[in-house]
Formats: sequence, structure tokens, C-alpha cells
Amino acid sequence: MKDYLNSDLLDKSTREYARQKNSKIIFLDVDGVMHDYSGENIIQEECVKCLKQIIDASGAEIILSSSWRFGYPEFLEENHLTEYLSGHESKSLTFFQKMLADYHLEIAGFTPYSTLGENGRPLEIRRWLLDRADVRSFVILDDDDFNWQWLRAFWVQTKAPVGIEASGSFRYQYGLKPFHAEKAVKILNQFD
Repeated sequence: MKDYLNSDLLDKSTREYARQKNSKIIFLDVDGVMHDYSGENIIQEECVKCLKQIIDASGAEIILSSSWRFGYPEFLEENHLTEYLSGHESKSLTFFQKMLADYHLEIAGFTPYSTLGENGRPLEIRRWLLDRADVRSFVILDDDDFNWQWLRAFWVQTKAPVGIEASGSFRYQYGLKPFHAEKAVKILNQFD
């Protein structure tokens, strides 16, 4: 199969435009992905480093699909919006934004809101993708096993059982780890 993006049929500027229009997207959840639910559930630097590793290896952009996106655009505009957020939420968003900035990462956008409960997140991601023919590949970083259906092939789960409690319930490990980052990069770069 001929690689038309590198073909002599296209001039250099056309090839560059075509490459830019083939974006890669990370749909990012925060709770259970960017921290492991220990302590105050604040963002952990190890998780941010793994996110940076994914972006450096793929060139992907971050689209926030987490419930953290509620109030986040206003937070960014107002720089510490407090009338809509509790003190803890504002502190968490401030720290998250600082960690992203420390690693030269930024949120490029947000998935739309849905009130459909458990199936909401997959539908929000599908709705976001619907009008974006320029998306070349994407990955979903989320700890929750929603009804992903066909999106399951693009999902990297950051929750894994690591043992059993005395009560008989599973004990889980949360948070983005290097092996999750490797899997995400393979998904994002599969069409390169």
C-alpha cells in the first residue's frame, strides 16, 4: 500500500497539514488513574510521569473525560474559581493543574456531559468522537469498567486486583503505572 502522506504527489506543506489533521487523543479519567486512592487522593507524580511518557511517545492530546471536568473549564478561566467548588475540590484542581504544568502537559478539551449513569462515559466519548474525523487513534485511561462495548479495545484499565481481604472482597491497586503507559502507547501508535 502506498504511503500517500509521504508521496511526491503532495507538496511538503500539504503533507504537514495532513499529518496535523490526524490527531491522537487520550481520554483521561482522574480518580483511580492519576492517584491510587491513598491518603488525600491527590495527584501522584508517578502517574503524571507515566502520562508524560505516553504523550512523548505518541504526540497525543489530553481530553478530560473524568468527573473532574465539571467546573474545570471555569476553574481555568477564573484561575481558582471557588463559588462553584468546595475548598477541597479547588485545592485538588489547583494541584492537578500545577502537576500538569510542571510536566508541560495541558488539557486540550473535555467530553460532553451526560446524565445516563453507568453508560454515560462511553456515550460521552462516542459523542465527542462523532464529529471528529481527524482523530487517527485514541486511548481511554480509566479505572472503571463501564459498558465500553466496542470502545473496550481502546481502554486501558488502571485498576487491578492484588489480593483478597479477610472479608473475602478483593483488594485493588489503582493508578497509572509504566506498564499501562506502554499499553496506551501501543494503542495510540498502532496506525503509524
